Amino acid sequence: MEQLIPFLVVSFYIYLVITVVLLLLDNREPSSTLAWVFVFLLFPIVGVLIYIFVGRNWRRTNRKTKLSQQFVEKQLAEILSPLVNRQEIEIRKLSEHQTLCKKKKLFHLLAESSNSILTTTNDITVLQDGHEKFERLKADLREARQFIHLEYFIWRNDQLTEEIKDILIERARQGVEVRILYDAIGSIFLKKAYIESLRREGIHIYPYFNFLSLFKIHTLNYRNHRKIVVVDGKVGYNGGMNMGQEYVDGGKRFDMWRDSHLRIEGESVAVLQGVFTTSWFNTTEENLFDPKYFPRVMHTDDGVPVQITTSGPDSQWPSIKHLYFTLISQAENTVYIQSPYFVPDPSVHMALKMAALSGLDVRVIIAGVPDKRLPYWSAYTYFKDLLKAGVRIFHYQKGFMHAKTIMIDSEICSVGTANMDVRSFHLNYEINTLIYDDQLTKSLENDFMTDLKDSREFTLRDYGRLNEAVKLRNSLARLLAPLL
Repeated sequence: MEQLIPFLVVSFYIYLVITVVLLLLDNREPSSTLAWVFVFLLFPIVGVLIYIFVGRNWRRTNRKTKLSQQFVEKQLAEILSPLVNRQEIEIRKLSEHQTLCKKKKLFHLLAESSNSILTTTNDITVLQDGHEKFERLKADLREARQFIHLEYFIWRNDQLTEEIKDILIERARQGVEVRILYDAIGSIFLKKAYIESLRREGIHIYPYFNFLSLFKIHTLNYRNHRKIVVVDGKVGYNGGMNMGQEYVDGGKRFDMWRDSHLRIEGESVAVLQGVFTTSWFNTTEENLFDPKYFPRVMHTDDGVPVQITTSGPDSQWPSIKHLYFTLISQAENTVYIQSPYFVPDPSVHMALKMAALSGLDVRVIIAGVPDKRLPYWSAYTYFKDLLKAGVRIFHYQKGFMHAKTIMIDSEICSVGTANMDVRSFHLNYEINTLIYDDQLTKSLENDFMTDLKDSREFTLRDYGRLNEAVKLRNSLARLLAPLL
């Protein structure tokens, strides 16, 4: 046995060198690299298997994926060319507006980082609770005449989805094309019988990219966190609410569910359709880049300016992280943020501190009643520096806070699917709607102030009351933050 010890020591060091080299070649951020080294040390061999399945970005390096992206980008550019060709005109017109002149950088940032199209003929309705959202959605689904496209991270088996299923089946029997994408992990408990009952009626439903198939299981860490609905190319939805009863009444775990969603009419619906069509092609290889799925909208100058932006593990740039960083950095008066989870990367963390140190009113509302312990604990390790800089942090107490919103200077706001955390910035497929409209932004700010009344402020004094054991637990959780 003693003779084996030198061999085992040498083998361990060889293993460590190989795994560290593997990590270095991935060119990750230092915090992520160190977190994975910790996993390799703590779980020899097993740690490598974990990394292969949930850590390596196979999508970005896959040749077939790159070729597919090139095809999709070409098809999208052609089908959305009427909107693309108006970009410079729209940016120039909006830049002449006194309050938007300084925001020209945002237009170009999103255009360059995620090919985000600026549209100005839009009507936006903000939906601040699940009952309101799903009543509007059910009404729109019943009015569908040509097609219904839905893409959700979570699709439950419950009272709400049974009602949605009945509506979809009724529409399908009337000749409406119905397509559904769901995330294989987020909807892991979706029953096969439910899926088959839809397919028997001619409804096409698939798990996005089929993460759980044998040849794609190494991509299971890349979750499709988007929530998209497109009805006849005329009405679209985007926001934080998944397809589940808890988004209406809080479910069994929470007294209520606080969330934000958007109902969109106008040119931006074609952009949502483009995102869905891309996801559908990546999953089924069915080509939906057809004008019948992208009906023309008569252009006017009196709508709401909108940019819809996406990001994912195969994106060239983390565009939603860039969006949040730029919004915070360009703010001159106020920064109001809502997010259930708060595990920011170093750049966003620094931007928040600099904004507060510069005298801005920076407030963050996060979940006070958590649904996941690890990110909740990790968030506390970011609080001390933020509080010292002047950021005000609030824990929502009335129920579960799930909204993902950011409002800047009463002028610009973003509502979407991306949390203020590393997973949303780098690992998930996300989609956010950026709105350049002071009226809608002020409305969201008023709702934010209402939410503050149902929240408890967490102060430096509160932080000082945390005992050392709790701080150690939180620090260990933060060490794994880049992997969350």
